Amino acid sequence: MPRPFFSKRLLTLLSPLALCACMTADPRALYELSRFDPFNAEPDAIGVAVKTDRNLRVQTGDVELRVALESENPKQAFDERFILSVDGAAAPGNLAKELGPHDHVLAAAIAPQDQSRFRIVQEKARIARAQNATKGKGTLSISVSGLCRTGPLSSAKPTVRNYMRTVANGDFFPLSGEIPLSEVFGKAALSAQEIPACKEVRPR
Repeated sequence: MPRPFFSKRLLTLLSPLALCACMTADPRALYELSRFDPFNAEPDAIGVAVKTDRNLRVQTGDVELRVALESENPKQAFDERFILSVDGAAAPGNLAKELGPHDHVLAAAIAPQDQSRFRIVQEKARIARAQNATKGKGTLSISVSGLCRTGPLSSAKPTVRNYMRTVANGDFFPLSGEIPLSEVFGKAALSAQEIPACKEVRPR
């Protein structure tokens, strides 16, 4: 398999608010990421999952995939963002065992209408790599920017945990540890009442 166009130190698969320090050191995750080449992957194979309190939701617009490449040649540089479509279905296969009695998992993926644009980005990256024009200045990031609540939370200190899938119908592996929800909203302390109710969240 061709090597990814970016250097590993610049591969940023990020937690809420790009909190890189929270990324897991799980050996399987590191192995899967070392094998992952997003520019030869099928767009519908790339998936993200968020585990949190069952009364918290991520909605379409809350999870974003960013793909960027710096280059001295402006025709080869790009910085593209993809809003991931959130699926409210049951927990993906192998994540069911990760759930506590008050947890649930929401999955997100590149929306069908965005997959052709993602393929265009993949082709740009492959051309840049073939011309040795990247110099390791690529970025792939996944961020979760907000959540809303549908009812009272089961914990006074709720958390989120992020997972990723890189193979169609494959298992999800952890990208992060348990991250305090206060970090998603950028606050040192956060009460449940400060989390917006889902009915109050406007479509993006």
